Amino acid sequence: MLAFSASLFVFLTLLLGAIGVRQLSQGMTAADRRVQALRSQAGPVREAVILRQLSGIPALRSFLTNNAWAERTSLDLQRANLQLRVGEYLLARALLAVLLFFLGLLVVGFRAQGLLLGIPLGTLGFMLPAFYVQLRKRRRRRAIEGQLVETITLIANAVRSGFGFLQSVQVAARQMPPPIADELDHLVQDINLGVSAEQALLDMGQRVGSYDLDIVITAIIIQRSTGGNLSEILDNVAETMRERERVQGEINTLTAEKRLTGNILAAYPAVLAGLIFLIHPDLMSVLWTESAGRALLALAVTLQVIGFIVIRRIVAIDI
Repeated sequence: MLAFSASLFVFLTLLLGAIGVRQLSQGMTAADRRVQALRSQAGPVREAVILRQLSGIPALRSFLTNNAWAERTSLDLQRANLQLRVGEYLLARALLAVLLFFLGLLVVGFRAQGLLLGIPLGTLGFMLPAFYVQLRKRRRRRAIEGQLVETITLIANAVRSGFGFLQSVQVAARQMPPPIADELDHLVQDINLGVSAEQALLDMGQRVGSYDLDIVITAIIIQRSTGGNLSEILDNVAETMRERERVQGEINTLTAEKRLTGNILAAYPAVLAGLIFLIHPDLMSVLWTESAGRALLALAVTLQVIGFIVIRRIVAIDI
């Protein structure tokens, strides 16, 4: 049984690794070469105009085509600014899950206890890349939101000086640092490639996924449809966003004590269990050696996670 499990582990690892290396190193298709050529001439290209392959493996590409999960994942990877295909991302998650699953078996042993550890570890390995993508997505969105007020002010000042909207965006893109500069460059190149300004703005909002940016885009689209002083509208939007940031700061200050309390309540049982284990290991070992102890431990962890999530939801006041 040990030899069979070890052989299966090596086979799956080598298989997934070979598939990943092949997909990363394979030659470009005609569509990929066309995308690269256009990007070398005109910068980033609108994804809706030139379709990217979901995977270089035909079977996997057929499975992911017209798949709602693949579409959401592709958007998440784009918002996280990760240059990965959905197929590469899926293979990475599967490979990490297999590695951690067999790591649990190797640590505990190839028996029932090993499965009890290997299955949660494999699940964790499959979810870790998703957590990383979500983390990068949130960080990038917050970085863009932090630069948004200054960007709006630059565009408004450029419009007030006599520049057109596209020229004003180019001015802001040259003066602002990434990541907002990358999105502005993408917006300019989309318009230069023939996409309407309204659609290019909507595409940028879809790529970033920020509520604040959606407010700005909506204001610009309404102004282009109904007319009005664009610089004045942008100044009003910037002032509204500054006020929202001030109110959000006050809310964060008022809820800081509750958030700290929630963190302490979440960490307290784990720290106390660790101290008891160091002082009296035989007493704590009942939790994972006896069936009743394992059930109580699973129930305690579940209730602790639920309580932490509930507290975070209560103090997470968004405006």
